[in-house]
Amino acid sequence: MTSPKMDLVAVSYTNLPGGTYTFHLDLEDGEDNSPGVSVTVIKEKAFYERPEFWAAVVVAALLMIAGIVRLMLRQQARTLERKAAEEARQKEEERIGRELNTAASIQAGALPSIFPAFPDRKEFDIYATMDPAKAVGGDFYDFFMVDNDHVALVMADVSGKGVPAALFMMAAKILVQNHTMNGGSPAEVLQKVNNQICQNNKEQMFVTVWLGILDTSTGKLVAANAGHEYPIVKDPEGTFEILKDKHDFVLGGMEDIVYHEYELQLSPGSKIFLYTDGIPEATDGKKKMFGMERLLKALNKEPEKDPQELMVNVRKAVDSFVKDAEQFDDLTMMCLEYKGKEK
Repeated sequence: MTSPKMDLVAVSYTNLPGGTYTFHLDLEDGEDNSPGVSVTVIKEKAFYERPEFWAAVVVAALLMIAGIVRLMLRQQARTLERKAAEEARQKEEERIGRELNTAASIQAGALPSIFPAFPDRKEFDIYATMDPAKAVGGDFYDFFMVDNDHVALVMADVSGKGVPAALFMMAAKILVQNHTMNGGSPAEVLQKVNNQICQNNKEQMFVTVWLGILDTSTGKLVAANAGHEYPIVKDPEGTFEILKDKHDFVLGGMEDIVYHEYELQLSPGSKIFLYTDGIPEATDGKKKMFGMERLLKALNKEPEKDPQELMVNVRKAVDSFVKDAEQFDDLTMMCLEYKGKEK
């Protein structure tokens, strides 16, 4: 490398790669035989020129790739887990759905559903329906011949909804029927059933019950009410009206409750309509209730109709009122028309 003496300070080797360099400088200062100068420079290699740097780069790249692959595998595993969980949930829902459908069928089969219920009995006509808010419900109705001259009527509403209420309902229904068939009066039956329920009621559930026993030969109805809705009655030439009977405590609330009964004389053409609170408390989209006034209006629209047609009118009125609003309570009702003995 040759450079004027004055420019020696400008000699630069910073752009050279690392290594050992020898520079021989011939000074040209106008004098002959000027001695040259040799300079040896050792330049350290830059960090990116060192093998260990590239080794580190390769390791870092491999670690990054490994991390990305691990992340992708983890995401894929999570996706598979979510898919498996969703499939398991769907299968579980399908299983529960099948079991609920089976339970609904069992529950429906436990309620009288063949009409006319007593085609050979001309003294009365009866019809009933139960439409649960869920697959299974807590409402129930029942009617059965106690003996040749007496028919029992039961309308009840269990606290809660769904499977627990349905199980409680089945137990209460059996107890009421068994004690009634054993010859107890309505008040005696309710007292015995209440005490039995209270003996083993860890879930603290309860049931409201209206129980009546009709003497089909005389039209005398003996009834007792354990916290249930008021019955609605119609005289032969009158309209449907609320009968504000005496309310005693619900079944399952407290042991040793004394229940009271009353008598109601039915004449040929008299009707009695029983229901659960799901009818008057049916709500529309604005959370407004159907109410007792609309129920009476629906019944009195055609009060001369038979029990089945009367209940069709009530259901139409409820459906027209609630429209597409979700149903939150069971809709249960029963109607009996007393016709009396044939002469």
